[in-house]
Amino acid sequence: MPDSVERVPSLPRAVPLSEQVSRELRDRIARGELPVGARLPTELELMRELGVSRSSVREALRSLVHAGLLRSRAGDGTYVTATSDLAPALARRLELERTADVAEVRLLLEREGARLAAERASDDDRARLRTALAARAAATEGMAYAAADIAFHHALLDASGNVLLAELYRGTGGIEESVLRITPLDEGFAAFAAESAELYAAHVALVEAIEARDSAGAAAAAERVVRLAQAHVPLAPAREADR
Repeated sequence: MPDSVERVPSLPRAVPLSEQVSRELRDRIARGELPVGARLPTELELMRELGVSRSSVREALRSLVHAGLLRSRAGDGTYVTATSDLAPALARRLELERTADVAEVRLLLEREGARLAAERASDDDRARLRTALAARAAATEGMAYAAADIAFHHALLDASGNVLLAELYRGTGGIEESVLRITPLDEGFAAFAAESAELYAAHVALVEAIEARDSAGAAAAAERVVRLAQAHVPLAPAREADR
């Protein structure tokens, strides 16, 4: 299909077609039509819907993958990984910061997210937290455990009702996401996955505080969860900037 035909809605013709497709997908992601974790339509489906060529679709997808909003999985499809450029940009920036500083920022975000969740969480939010807690408890192997724990903490921040706060948290990553980047799934990580009863109990207390709409209790429980998790996982070796 020639790229002289432009059907992407609400965008000026002067903008290159690949950029128009990119903007349209960004808008859909921002509006929640394509939430984090969602798989995008295939290239063929996007071509037919938007009336552009495969090259325009591919260029748009490449630009969004480069920006960190999408991730392409060979043989599986393309998935949404962030709702804006904020989280990927923040994640890149944090690679340059002191490890201890990053840990403090994560603690602040999670503590505030828990406090807000206790005040604002809907019935659906609380149900998702309970489901995520059960999935986390059922996961017994390294990667599955980390994925379940990440999903739990993302559900927690989503329940805060503050989209920007949740996006900032995704940019910093949780403690387990850091472990996945710096630690192979070896015996050390397996030991971390086999969490203590104390850490599990802290997660339960966090959910119960949110269900009870106890904002102070939820904030305290979130802080305990983070500190216990950090105790299970030593911080990464100091970078030059840490010294």
